[in-house]
Amino acid sequence: MGEARDGASRIEALDILRGIAILGIMLLNIWAMGSVPGIASDPRISGWVLSDRIVWWAQQLFVEGTMRGLLSLLFGAGFVILASRPQAGRSALSIYYRRMIALIVFGLIHGYLLMWPGDILLIYGIAGLFLFPFRDLPARALIGLGLGGMAVITAIGTAAVVEGMNTREHAEAAIAFGASEDDERILAWQDYLDAIQPDLEADAHSRAARQRGLADNLAYKVTIAIKWNDLPGLSWWSLDALAMMLLGAGLFKTGFLGGSLPRDIYLKAALAGYAIGVPINLIETEQLVAAGFMVPIPISEVTYQIGRLATTIAHAGLVLATLQTARGRHMLRTFAAPGRMALTTYIGETLIAQWLLFPGFAFGLHGGISVGQSWLIALGIAVVLTAFSTWWLQRFSMGPLEWLWRWLTYGQRPAFVRS
Repeated sequence: MGEARDGASRIEALDILRGIAILGIMLLNIWAMGSVPGIASDPRISGWVLSDRIVWWAQQLFVEGTMRGLLSLLFGAGFVILASRPQAGRSALSIYYRRMIALIVFGLIHGYLLMWPGDILLIYGIAGLFLFPFRDLPARALIGLGLGGMAVITAIGTAAVVEGMNTREHAEAAIAFGASEDDERILAWQDYLDAIQPDLEADAHSRAARQRGLADNLAYKVTIAIKWNDLPGLSWWSLDALAMMLLGAGLFKTGFLGGSLPRDIYLKAALAGYAIGVPINLIETEQLVAAGFMVPIPISEVTYQIGRLATTIAHAGLVLATLQTARGRHMLRTFAAPGRMALTTYIGETLIAQWLLFPGFAFGLHGGISVGQSWLIALGIAVVLTAFSTWWLQRFSMGPLEWLWRWLTYGQRPAFVRS
């Protein structure tokens, strides 16, 4: 998750941005936690009244990928702070890698035992293993590497689009020449189309497993975690995270993420980011709607990283510009506490949703909430965890999981209770 400095030297802007991101990411995670798998490809599955459509469009234009992007940028900023901090005789390398290994362990526990296969801690820990050699690079080089990584991801997506177009063209040519339905070119295109259809059997299995007891819920979630955490999946998501982390490290070295630049720069960054990102997100979303949510060759494979990055930078610019006004600071400081306790808050979101609200051994809401209702639940969780973190930090120096993470990192038990 990354961290800012402790005590009086903490960078408040980073805490606030992290708090917004860690609470905001629940607006997306709540879908996978509380509904059937098919909702990822067709949001109409659980209801599609006006409020659901409004929430879905807001998510597509402003939230999709941006909270994760913001967390990745902040992880990069935290990496710069940690790598430059005096180590009191300890090896900076050993401290850093102990921290990343501990994060990987947290991620494995979170994904496999606490029933959240969509965990990002494991991804961040793995991506973080590759960050340390870049710690002394100047801001421009870090930003260049980050953009280069995103260009690689975009190139992979472009190659997938070209492959899909070729598959479709070969099938259309075969049909034009009167080929039979069992022609391999036609079958290849049909397989391609079948892959984007919602899996109704998987949806039914999800409903059945989640409505049962703890053992069934745990077995179901572990199966998904094993599937999602295969080598190709881990490699792709780690590259995605690493690119944004490098970019975040560079932006922090320029002073952008720390909130120290003039307000007009942040406003210009927000305006430019939204001017680029929102239209791209709009085009991607309109293609989804026009195709009835079944897009064989989505334009997002090529444009997603561009739109996500631009909108993420815009969010950061808007928040940092707002923080330079008295009213803005007063309003946004609410998010500093969950930002300081980002790891505890993130795990807390899972405990509330996966262990209390949705499984059959508790409230059993899985599969029964619409898109709009899911955001109301996510906002309620945000209020609860913000109140908890504020109350906690009035009594303790750091969150409970932050305390454990620091202990595992430095090998010494840190002070916990405020004097």
